[in-house]
Amino acid sequence: MNSTKMYLVRNGVESPTSLTFVRVAKSFFARLVGLLSRKSLPDNEGLLITPCASIHTIGMRFTIDVVFLDKQNKVLAISKGIKPFRIAIAPRGTVSVLEVSDGNVKKTGIHLDDTLLFD
Repeated sequence: MNSTKMYLVRNGVESPTSLTFVRVAKSFFARLVGLLSRKSLPDNEGLLITPCASIHTIGMRFTIDVVFLDKQNKVLAISKGIKPFRIAIAPRGTVSVLEVSDGNVKKTGIHLDDTLLFD
């Protein structure tokens, strides 16, 4: 995956009700900044942080949903409604984290044990 390209995320089990375009943060700086420079996150956008073992929302201005993924992009855990100034520790086996706007996990139909496809 390339950090300059936007990816369409699809649920490998079933088609989501809405689609998310994802920017990939691979470099140290991109992972460090993450969504901190944003005032909000549209429902059709997300940020995939890789590698990543935990996230924080310290300094963020909005609430997010977080999807923890293993190396095959299988959903290991989902944390919904993470408010600013919180920390979320990833479960064992997490390789990357998908951050989407609050409520977007439900809208996209992402569930535990799904495998996400980044096209």
